[in-house]
Amino acid sequence: MAPVKLELKLMKVISVAGDRVAILLEGADTNHQYTVMEALLPPGGGPPRHLHHREDETFLVLQGEVTFYVGDAVTVLKKGGFIFAPRGIPHSFRNTGAEEAMLLETAFPAGVETFFAAAGKALPGRDSQPLEFNQGDIAHMIAIAPSFGIEILTES
Repeated sequence: MAPVKLELKLMKVISVAGDRVAILLEGADTNHQYTVMEALLPPGGGPPRHLHHREDETFLVLQGEVTFYVGDAVTVLKKGGFIFAPRGIPHSFRNTGAEEAMLLETAFPAGVETFFAAAGKALPGRDSQPLEFNQGDIAHMIAIAPSFGIEILTES
């Protein structure tokens, strides 16, 4: 097998749902097999409850305390904690600690990064803080999510 030549490229950093997401590997880098992202969640941060029809996701807590809601299960994880969120199962997560939390997220197959780019706003770099998530952002996210195989589940 010939060696793979990887080129250094500019990382995409996006503010989405009030969090900062750095796309470490996107579909174009992995033959669309998976995506790897780093997410920074301010205290109280995290996405609205949602489900994916196309992707399974995993989350590794790199710092902080994050509460995961996967189906009916509620799991509080700290540094080193790991959880799987399969496609078709509603899930969300929230930084329930007092400090910023950091996650390493993977999605199989790739594609969720294109939703983040469409739903969020580009940031200049990995040291940028996420932007406030407002009602207009939520409405936009809900409107475009179905075209990416995602449902944003609103409270009734």
